[in-house]
Order: sequence, then structure tokens, then C-alpha cells
Amino acid sequence: MWRVLGVIAWCISFAYAQTHSVCETERIDSQSAKAKIEKILIEEPSNTVCMLQLANIYLKRGQIARGFELLVDAYTIDPHHVENSQIATVLPFALKVTNLKQQAAKSNDKRIWNELGDGYFEMGIFSEAALMYKKSLAVDGMQHMIRLKLALALQKNTQIYSALEAVQKVLNAEPDHLFANYYMGKFLAYDMKNRDEARVFFRRAKESLIAQQKEFDYLEYTNLLSDITQELEK
Repeated sequence: MWRVLGVIAWCISFAYAQTHSVCETERIDSQSAKAKIEKILIEEPSNTVCMLQLANIYLKRGQIARGFELLVDAYTIDPHHVENSQIATVLPFALKVTNLKQQAAKSNDKRIWNELGDGYFEMGIFSEAALMYKKSLAVDGMQHMIRLKLALALQKNTQIYSALEAVQKVLNAEPDHLFANYYMGKFLAYDMKNRDEARVFFRRAKESLIAQQKEFDYLEYTNLLSDITQELEK
């Protein structure tokens, strides 16, 4: 009997060691590690060591929203462990994002969606930024500057045709919109390599800028005018 119990104890110890290794060791084959960790979490949903490793895998893959969700879930289970982990550096932003998402989901407030979009954009997480801006525009589709931010996020995420479509929607509503013409020119010139068509929009942008000169401070106006002028001369 004792021998049987000893074998069982050894098996439990071995299984634990495997779990510990899978969840704490950095692996080149993240897909294999992900599958093993997910299997462990089915049986041990409160295993914060595995939750943090899986969150780390998601973050490295650019699946930021999912990574943040796991990180916050782990924090609610064991705050001390998470605060002392290597991934703790992104915890404050993960907590802020989670809180803002909860508020936005309840209120559907476009300002909160925009704040989330701006936060993701500043971090260079353009796919998530675009998603937040889309949620804001679903609330109020007449936010022209937010639609242009969406266009920039899409362009940064190499979705240039969707970016062009977003800018065109602004131009359809407001043909003389300074920044819509400006970014349409930029996208056409550098992403579509169509300098001739880009000049049409840069000319419109210059005309709009001159007409709105009083709305800009001197430095912003001169810098923007200089940039547009250079684009027209290329």
C-alpha cells in the first residue's frame, strides 16, 4: 500500500513539476506552450503562474486585449504575485484599460471609447485603437477627427484601402476638411504611390489651411503650411 501511495505521490510531484516548467519557462515554440498552458488552466483555472505566462504569450503576439484580460484576472486572484512578476510593468495600463472598457460597455460613452483608442494608438497597438474608434463612431458617426484617427490606425496596421475609405467618408460629408484632404494626399502619395492624384488633395488642404489661418497658432500653421508646400513641389 505504501509503495502504491509512493508511486501516486511521485506521479503528482512529476505532474506538478511539468506544470511549473511549462508555465514558467520561456519557449521558442509559443504555440505549443500556449496549447499546454490552456489545457492546464482548464483543470486549474486559478493557476496564476500559468495565467501570467499565457498573458505574456498573447501580449507578444499583439493580442493585447486578451493579454490584458488574463493579467487583470490573475491580479484579482493573487495581487501580490502579479505585482512581483516580470509582466507587472504593464499592469497599471491593463487595469486602466479594463476599467475604461467596463465603463464604456455600460454607458456606451463615445468619449471613453476615444480615450481607449488614443491610449492604444500611443502605445502603437493600432488594431485595438481602430476597434475602439469604430465603437465610438457607432455611437456618433459625425466625429470627423475620430474617423481620421481611425484612418491613421488602419494605415498603420497596413489596411490602406480601409483607411482611404474612412478618409473619403469625411470628405463626402465635408469636402473642404483640412485634415481629410491632407491625409488623403499623404496616403495617396506614400501608400498608393500616386503623386499626381495626391497633389489635388494637397492643394485643397493648402487652401483650407490658409482660409483657417486664424484658428492655428503661428508655429503650427507655419509647420503645416511648409509641409504641404513641400509635398506640392515633389
